[in-house]
Amino acid sequence: MSFVYTDDEGGTSRPRPSPWDQPVWLRPLAAVIRGWALIGGVILVALMLMTAMSAVSNLAFNQPFIGDYELTQHFVAIAIFNFLPYCQLTGANVTVDIFTEGMSERAKSAMVAFSSLFAIIFALIMLRQMSLGLVSYIQYPETTATLHIPLWTAFPPALLSLALLLVAALITLYQGIQGIRHATSAG
Repeated sequence: MSFVYTDDEGGTSRPRPSPWDQPVWLRPLAAVIRGWALIGGVILVALMLMTAMSAVSNLAFNQPFIGDYELTQHFVAIAIFNFLPYCQLTGANVTVDIFTEGMSERAKSAMVAFSSLFAIIFALIMLRQMSLGLVSYIQYPETTATLHIPLWTAFPPALLSLALLLVAALITLYQGIQGIRHATSAG
């Protein structure tokens, strides 16, 4: 993220060096999170192509792909989890900018840090609950009706996504704290 600020001297707006830039040691983690989101995008594109081909097959031959609905349901859930860490890392989660646009940089940074704490708590709770769900589905196996895909197979990528969400939330917490420090020292 980079912010535009008003120069005290000339009153012009220009980009300023952002306190949000990641230090070198965080860049590999951010790259993994971005790559994980790209995998989610690839999954969605593959599902889109499969659904389109199934629809064409249904129109042309009166024969849709068997289990296309099950595959879509299974892999969309995985893809959604893939995007969670990236949304946290980039600040693409739901925000109400109308309330924050008049805030100081320090207040905005404090809000980032505070919301990151919520994301950390959310990730930890979901990691625990999804881990218990995985164990339960392995103990008492269930499969989809048509393709017999074991339902537990959606859990490992979701758990990895939640672990990356935790990492992303820790990164944004760090960035929020750095933003507060930068705004305090600058002002």
